[in-house]
Amino acid sequence: MEILRGFKDILPTDIKKWHKLEEIARNTLESFGYKEIRTPLLEKTRLFARGVGEDTDIVEKEMYTFLDKSNESVTLRPEGTAGVVRAYIDNHLENLPYKKYYYIGAMFRYERPQKGRLRQFHQIGVEVFGIDNPSIDAEIVHLDKTMLEKLKIGDLRIEINNIGCDRCRPEYIKKLQEYFTQHKDKLCEDCKRRLNKNPLRILDCKNKGCKTVAKDAPKITDYACDNCKNHFNNVKKKLQSLNIEFIENPYLVRGLDYYTKFVFEIITDKLGAQGTVSAGGRYDGLIEQLGGKATPGIGFASGCERLIELMDEEKELLFDYYIANLSEDDYALDIASKLINLTNKRIYVEYEKRSLKSMMKKADRMGTRFVVIVGENEKNKNSVLVKDMKNSTQNEYDLKIFLDNEVKRWL
Repeated sequence: MEILRGFKDILPTDIKKWHKLEEIARNTLESFGYKEIRTPLLEKTRLFARGVGEDTDIVEKEMYTFLDKSNESVTLRPEGTAGVVRAYIDNHLENLPYKKYYYIGAMFRYERPQKGRLRQFHQIGVEVFGIDNPSIDAEIVHLDKTMLEKLKIGDLRIEINNIGCDRCRPEYIKKLQEYFTQHKDKLCEDCKRRLNKNPLRILDCKNKGCKTVAKDAPKITDYACDNCKNHFNNVKKKLQSLNIEFIENPYLVRGLDYYTKFVFEIITDKLGAQGTVSAGGRYDGLIEQLGGKATPGIGFASGCERLIELMDEEKELLFDYYIANLSEDDYALDIASKLINLTNKRIYVEYEKRSLKSMMKKADRMGTRFVVIVGENEKNKNSVLVKDMKNSTQNEYDLKIFLDNEVKRWL
C-alpha cells in the first residue's frame, strides 16, 4: 500500500523542525497582537466558488470536491482566507474588540506535485478585518518579514504592486484583453481560455511564451484610480519608514480573484520556479461578497513546506539520554524512571539484544546527547557509565551522584 501522490508523511526525524517553525510563528504572530483561529478542513463548495473565484485555476481544476451523504457539494479547503471570512461572518466576530487573526493548518489542491508544492500542504496565514488604513498593509509585510527573519530564512526579496479596485480595474482588464488578443497565437491553451474570463491571470502564467508576451502588456499603474494610487503610495511610505526594501513589480498579480489594491510576494531563488515563500494583499470586497457587511480586509499566507526547506539544517537532538542496556532490564528501567521523574528530558531505553558497539551506533543515528551504559558491572557497583556524544568524553558515576549532580546540570 503506497501513500497518495502529492501527499507526504511528516516523520519523527522531521517533526522537531515543524515544532520549531510553529513555535516561532506563533510567538511572532502573537507578539504583533494576532489571535489564533481554527476553521474546518471541509466547507461548502460554494464558499470557495464565490470567494476564490469561479474562473481561477483553483476552483476550475484543483479543488477536492465531492458530494457528502446528504448530497451537499463540499470541498477540502484549498486556501485559508475564505474559511476565516466565513467564520468572521457566522460568529459575528465584528463584535470582538480585536480584528487580527492567524491560522496554521493543512490545505488541499489537486495540482502537479513538484519541489515545495504538494497536494496536501500547510500554511501559516493572517487575516485582518475592518481596517482601511495603509499602515495595516505595511504591518503585515513587516510581520511576514519579521517571522521569516526569526526563522533565519534569508536571501529574500519583497515585490509589491497595486492591482486596482472594482472601479478602475475593468478599464485595465479591457486593455489587457485587447493587447493579448493581438498575441493570442503565442499564448498557451490555459491563457487562451483566460483571455476572455480573467486576463489578469495571464500575467502570472509560468509558460515561457506567455511570460515573453506579458513583458510588454499594459501596466495597471496607468489605469489605477486616485484612491488606489493614494493608498498604494501611502503603503510605500510606511514600508520605507520601517526600512523595508521592496521592488515594485507592475505585473505582480495574485491567483485569487478577491484581491484589490495592494498585493505583495516574498520570493526566494533557492526553490527554482516555485520561488514564492509568502504572499498576500488586500481584499476589501470579500466579506460583503460572502454575505457580510462591507468590511475591508487584508492578509497573507506562507507555505510551511517551503519554509521548512529553507530553514537552517541544524541537527536536532531526538533524545537526551539513550540507556544502553546490556541485558539488565530492571536496572535500566529503574534508571530511566528516575531520570523521567527528575527531568523533563527525552529518555530512550534499549531493550533489543545488541552489542555495545551496535548500541553506540544506534544512539548516534538517533541524535542522542548522552548514552548511559548499564551492564552487570554497573549494576553490581550501583553505578552508570555515561558517554557525552557531543564532546566525546566518557565517565563513570555512582548512580546517586549521577542523579543528584550530573542530571541536574542539564535541567
